[in-house]
This record gives sequence, C-alpha cells and structure tokens, in this order.
Amino acid sequence: MLAKLTPIALAIGVLVSLPARADDVSDLRAQIQLLNDRLAHIETAQKEAQAAPAATGATPVTIAQAPGWNLIQGTDTSVSLYGKIDVTVGSRSNADTKGNRQTGMLVSWMSGNRFGIHGYHVIDKDSGTKVIGTLESEFESPTGNMDTPGVLFNRDAWIGIESERIGKLTFGRQNTLARDFIQTWGDAFGTSKVDTSEAGWCNNSNIQQLIFYGGGADGTRNDGSIVWKKEMGPWVVGATYAFGYVENGNGPGNSPGQFGNGSTTGVALAYNGGAFNLDGTYTHMVVSNLAHNIFAFGGNYQFGPLVQWKAGVAHATVDQAAVGGRTDNVFSTSLVFTPAGKMRYVLGYHNIKVKNAGYGATGNTLGVTADTSAVTSAANGKRQTFYTAAFYKFDAQTDIYAVADQVQISDGYKLASTHGHNNMNEFGVGLRWSF
Repeated sequence: MLAKLTPIALAIGVLVSLPARADDVSDLRAQIQLLNDRLAHIETAQKEAQAAPAATGATPVTIAQAPGWNLIQGTDTSVSLYGKIDVTVGSRSNADTKGNRQTGMLVSWMSGNRFGIHGYHVIDKDSGTKVIGTLESEFESPTGNMDTPGVLFNRDAWIGIESERIGKLTFGRQNTLARDFIQTWGDAFGTSKVDTSEAGWCNNSNIQQLIFYGGGADGTRNDGSIVWKKEMGPWVVGATYAFGYVENGNGPGNSPGQFGNGSTTGVALAYNGGAFNLDGTYTHMVVSNLAHNIFAFGGNYQFGPLVQWKAGVAHATVDQAAVGGRTDNVFSTSLVFTPAGKMRYVLGYHNIKVKNAGYGATGNTLGVTADTSAVTSAANGKRQTFYTAAFYKFDAQTDIYAVADQVQISDGYKLASTHGHNNMNEFGVGLRWSF
C-alpha cells in the first residue's frame, strides 16, 4: 500500500515546497485528484479479481478464444481485435448421383473462420456497469470469400449493457439464446458449462446438426434480437425476443400489421454443478405465420479426469400449411476422452426422427426452422450421424485434428448432400489457431 501511495506523497511534497501561486496550486490539486482516482480504480479492480471465481479454462476439445490484441486500452475503455483461422482438407463419398468421391480443401469443419472487434466502456464505476459491443465477420479459409456474400458482420453486430446486477443485455444481430445453452451437449465440442458469453459449435460437416434445434426464425442467429442472460451462483437464466420486422434484415420479415410474423421468443435455464451440468430451453418462432416450437434438454457429466459424457434430447412441433403438423424427436450423445498429455479424442452419435416432415422445392426434407408455407408433400424418416475425432493440442489456442463421420438416412428422409444415396461418409484433417 505504501508503494501505491508514493506518487501521491511526492505530489503533496512538491505542492508544499513550491511558492503559493494560485494557478500552480490548482494544477497540482487536479493532478493529485487524478492520482487518487487512478489508485481507487486499481484497488477496486484488485478486490474484484480476488473475489471473482477462477476462470474456467478451455474444455478438452475446444480451443480457447484468445483475449485478442488491444487496439485501445484505457482506465474505462477497452477495444480488442481477435479471430480464428481453421483450414480443413477432406474427402466425401457420394458427392454426386454416380457415387463418386470428392477430395480437396473444404469450408472448415471445426470452427468458422472469423475476425472481430469487441470492446467495453465503463459508464458507472460504483456498480461496474459497462456498455459492451461486438462486431464479428466470418470468411472461408480456402478462398477468402465472405461466408455470407454482401454481409460484413454476419456473425455479430450488437451493443448492450452489462453489470453484476443487470446481467448481460444485448441488442442487434447475435446468436440465438438456445444455441448458446444447448452447445454443452449438442455435440462433443462445446463447453462444459453455460455462461453469458456466445458459444461455438463445430462448423461445416455432417456433425453440425443439433445446432438447428437451438435456432430461431432467422436460423441459428437472429437479426433485430434482444438477449438477456444472468449468472446467479450456479444458475444461468436467459430470455430473448427477436423482432419479426428488421429493416434490411436477412430473416423472413413480415408485412405492416403483422407484428408477430417472423419473430422469435425464447427462455433458457442452466445449472452449472461442477462435474454435473444441465440446461433446458424453449423457443417459439413464427415463420410465414406458421408456428414452430422447440424444447431441448440435456447436459454433461465428468467421470474423473479421463471421460466426459454428454447427452440430450429435443422435441419440435412445426405447423405446415397444406399437410398438417410436423414432429421431430432428437437424441444426441457423445464421449470426450482426455488422457494425460496433449491428445484428446471424441465419439458421438445423433439420431433425428421426423414425422410428417415437409419437402422443400428441391425435394429434400426441410430443416426444423425452415419456411413451411409452400409444403405440399411430407413423409416420416430418420437421419443418423456417427462421428469421431482426435486432436493434438499445442496449447490452449492452437491444435491439429483428424475427423471422420457418416450420415445415414432412411424411410422418407431426403438429404441434399447424399445426392440420392442413403448414406455419405467424410473424413478430414485440419489446423486451427485462435488469436
């Protein structure tokens, strides 16, 4: 403490030794006040750091999002640049109607390539209330193309308020609420616990399926969205509303006088119990004046240091204009193996059963959040996915991986990527870095 007071004591000594000129005294008093303010801020930050629980490290198969490079760092304001680069070389069977295999550099499988800017500005020091914001763009590493042509910040474009009392309240384009909760069990690659941050899934392979049961009217991210999350001890609660009308939006939109059409409403609850974690979500969306409802519940359990088991279920009901209602029942389970050293392994399985699921214009089974207003035919069917992966982690931010999966469809389920066949397998290797 004495060391911290040295600048203030020095300033006081200088004040006493100088001639009593009003301007000099006034300037020195202002400097002393500034030093006092800075000291108070340092002491507050130290107390908060001591009181805060230890940060949760990266899960065994998820590389950490690095804190980024500071562009602006001040007492009350911070802005940082961050990103991820992931490249995958892979091969797929049944890549055309003749059953030929296709091999090459693919859109990344483990993480969407991205760069972003995140920042905060303290607006109330006593309560620690901050204005926060994120702008995040996705690109494709094989080509450098934008992931969504013509949309710069397709992943995130939001601003909000955050404090211990309020929680986190954000406005703009952002993840749907449910996807940030059910990622703890929806595949093998998510975090163990839920917090107030946005969370990732694997990216562009047969494995990426359960994310759509955390989606909304716009897909797995919503334009014009309001999301609230708050941690209360081991509990995390959340609620969301996304407007049906968003000017220049990417979603289904609506017409004047149709306030609810195109909207998404949701609630979520999670329990972080250490080795045992649970979460559940409910999402209601209206697409072309037809209701879609999705319930999801699951969690994970850590069996000592070696094995983590993840499992969960989802149930969806979807209105369809001409063929009656659709029902989805979904199950996901996976095992994560974390032996000593730098290798990590996963095994996983998805089972999606659909009843009276409508076909789109191309003759394939529509996704659970898709527009069903033009459906004229439907069928029952099943989609199963088996997958495995191995990772070598250089550190918390960098790894290499090998992944293989197989999708099987049966009965009336139709999938574009199988090109008329009832199965498709793929395998690939990749390198990933978070900065």
